[in-house]
Amino acid sequence: MPKDDLKETFIKTFKAVAVIYACLLVLFFIISAVTDKLPKPYHKRTISAEVTPWLK
Repeated sequence: MPKDDLKETFIKTFKAVAVIYACLLVLFFIISAVTDKLPKPYHKRTISAEVTPWLK
């Protein structure tokens, strides 16, 4: 495989991975925003610092 083809393949692969990563990141923030607004039985619960001392 010539060097130019290898470089072109790397660039295409990098762009594809970057697009996938960006889509996953956006999807994460959308899902997080939606789950913050859910009613009481489905809401995100906050865990106290006494239960999780490593999160201080």
